[in-house]
Amino acid sequence: MIDISGYLAPERVKELVSTTKEGAILELVSLAAESPAVSDAEKLQDAIFERESIMSTGIGLGIAIPHAKIPSVKDFVVAVGTSKAGIDFNALDQKPVHIVVLIAGPGREQQRYLEILAGVTLRLKSEEVRRAVLDAPTPEDLIAVLAGS
Repeated sequence: MIDISGYLAPERVKELVSTTKEGAILELVSLAAESPAVSDAEKLQDAIFERESIMSTGIGLGIAIPHAKIPSVKDFVVAVGTSKAGIDFNALDQKPVHIVVLIAGPGREQQRYLEILAGVTLRLKSEEVRRAVLDAPTPEDLIAVLAGS
């Protein structure tokens, strides 16, 4: 499984303030856009919302993984937001989302994109991991949990 810790920095981990799906996405796009790998935050935001309009990235189990691949992203960037209260993400199981992992990547990197997406999804399928992510006292601890360290 791919180690996402190279794509996820502590400054891109936060407790979400927003109580809506749109607000949560905007918060995470804003964090991702601080990375030098993202040259156009607006294009990233548009791509994430366009992907979301096709089908919710709320995959169930309290998880959402909004994602997009676009040319203005030079390398993979991951941002993570948590919400103790939960956010209506129109998830497949219709339950609130507590962990949102935004993945942005370059348009040409399909294989690595799928590996990162699958790695995050597999890791978060574990209830123990989800609980540890939500209970992580620091961004560094959350990254360690997600990375499996």
